[in-house]
Amino acid sequence: MTSGEAAADNETDPKWAVPVLVLQVLLAGLSLLICTFAMPIGRMLGVLDLPDGRRKLHARATPLVGGIAVLVPVLLIAVWQAASTDFTPFYSVLAGAILAMTLLGLMDDRRHIPASLRLVIECVVVLATLYFVPGLRIEYLWLRFADTPIFLGAWGGMAFTLVCLVGLQNAVNMADGKNGLVIGMALIWTMILSAYGPSHLSPLLIVLALGLAVALAFNLRGLLFLGDAGTYGLSMLFGLLAIYTHNIGFPRLSADGIIMLFFIPVIDVLRLMVVRIAQRRSPFNSDRNHFHHILLAMLPWHWALAVYLLLAAVPPLAALYLPLATPHMLVTQLVVYVVIVGLRRWLVARPAPAPATSN
Repeated sequence: MTSGEAAADNETDPKWAVPVLVLQVLLAGLSLLICTFAMPIGRMLGVLDLPDGRRKLHARATPLVGGIAVLVPVLLIAVWQAASTDFTPFYSVLAGAILAMTLLGLMDDRRHIPASLRLVIECVVVLATLYFVPGLRIEYLWLRFADTPIFLGAWGGMAFTLVCLVGLQNAVNMADGKNGLVIGMALIWTMILSAYGPSHLSPLLIVLALGLAVALAFNLRGLLFLGDAGTYGLSMLFGLLAIYTHNIGFPRLSADGIIMLFFIPVIDVLRLMVVRIAQRRSPFNSDRNHFHHILLAMLPWHWALAVYLLLAAVPPLAALYLPLATPHMLVTQLVVYVVIVGLRRWLVARPAPAPATSN
């Protein structure tokens, strides 16, 4: 995306206002239709998650089509915006990247793809995206506490962006362990990016928010799961939107603001990898040591979900109105996260009280 294209971000042409509204309603209806018929769609695609009594403790076979219900409408609105706006390269590449990652996740839902092969495919998709739209590279970082931006250069920016996008994809995928978690975070991210992003993103973000809200209603009732198709596609979508918003409007959305936006799932996956490597296990092994598992061991799930989402939402929302406090909000997130993890470890390590004796 060139600077001229970024500067051309005008309000939506009034003649498109009604068609856009109609399209948004139709696409929200499409999300609802997919969620309503989630079970037959899941059977047709071969993406039913079966309980195993060990890690998968849900009561019945559950379709992994939540991501499809959210991302198919987003893909359609992105294609429409590529054809009807001046931002054709951006929306075309955005749609292509989301489609590629969604298909990768769908294949992983159908038949598990080895982590090494999946990583290679993710890197190829990201590098192709950055090649076609160089404006999506993170070539500089503007931090609230720094006097000047940190310049990474073309190659450094390419490598850094690759690490960030692939890392976010794995962080979001690992966070998807309980109903409402990732979809709830995605709604928070949508709301915050809509406050920072340029106006031409509004149609896409509205369709995204409506699809997420519909999928969340079904997900909280245990009628469908997001699936890898959802986590892979959504993580790529939000990563690219955050980079794009930072690159064209960095005085408002700083790099530490983006870090804070995705902080909880990212810091959690880093902690898990360090712990697993220290225990001489593969960093990609599964366990029940995620942050949501820690909260679930301390609280009923509805309260644990509320704590998780509040910790993900409150600091970036506060920074939206108090931008100079962004570094302090980020530190607050880290402190609260460390305290909760440490509290759980202390409760587990504390010896059980001696049984009371009777006279």
